[in-house]
Amino acid sequence: MKGKTCLITGTASGMGRIAAKALAEKGARLILIDFDTDNGILAKDEIIRDTGNNSIEYIDCDVSSFSQLRALSDYIHINYSHLDILINNAGITESIRRESEDGFEMTMATNFLAPFLLTHLLLDLLEKNKHSRIINISSDGHKMVKDFDFKSMNFATGWEKVNHSMGFQAYAQSKLCLNAFSFRLSEKLKKNGVDVYAVSPGYFINTNIHRHMRGMHGLFVNLIKPFLQSAERGALNHIMMASEKRYEGQTGFYWEHGKIKEASNYSNDPKVIEFVWKYAFDATGIDNFSKQHG
Repeated sequence: MKGKTCLITGTASGMGRIAAKALAEKGARLILIDFDTDNGILAKDEIIRDTGNNSIEYIDCDVSSFSQLRALSDYIHINYSHLDILINNAGITESIRRESEDGFEMTMATNFLAPFLLTHLLLDLLEKNKHSRIINISSDGHKMVKDFDFKSMNFATGWEKVNHSMGFQAYAQSKLCLNAFSFRLSEKLKKNGVDVYAVSPGYFINTNIHRHMRGMHGLFVNLIKPFLQSAERGALNHIMMASEKRYEGQTGFYWEHGKIKEASNYSNDPKVIEFVWKYAFDATGIDNFSKQHG
């Protein structure tokens, strides 16, 4: 990883923090992104201290905010000549419906629209090197979508205050959209030499992704924490896909623990992919990608 520049979102804690440390140990130049400023800076300082790698920068950014993502992109373009790896790791689940500052349900804004927008904003820097990598951290939770709802991408109704079922539906659909985006993007970028991976870290990871879940679900998560898969094991997926040469060129697949895995039928459904692609373009206001990539 020496000489490689890697941007990772969601690095203040959990799998993102663990993966960042491992990649720093391998010699990567890291750009760490989070909105938890105190823990984000602590993570950066800890990684520098423990690895001796000083080529690490922390940038405060709430990825659910389109304006903050655009400001982040501007900063990266000014200060970095290229990117080798983009890991879209940041993610949340919710029990109560919230909206981002742009008016989108927060789970969808964070888990899907943010990676979609950030990827497109930074794509020119990724295209400067052959076989740069885009790693979208998905989840087998996407298979919980039993009937893709084309009319309710924003999950505007049905919550009735605390509603874990709606929260999981929003989470599952956001990760399904992330898969669909990854598969379409991989096709469009093959000729440009950019590899795209949708990656499941495995089932029931012990991270703070559930930190916004309330009521009985929050209690349930606390009860089962001793039995959850470790964040360290989940982060191995990030580390392998970012650093190991054997995955070079194996673009457009769904991965878990270093092996190709079958994604849901909806993830591969051309109608769903086309709908998700257009929805995200309209939502984020991206207007020049099609002109450049067809």
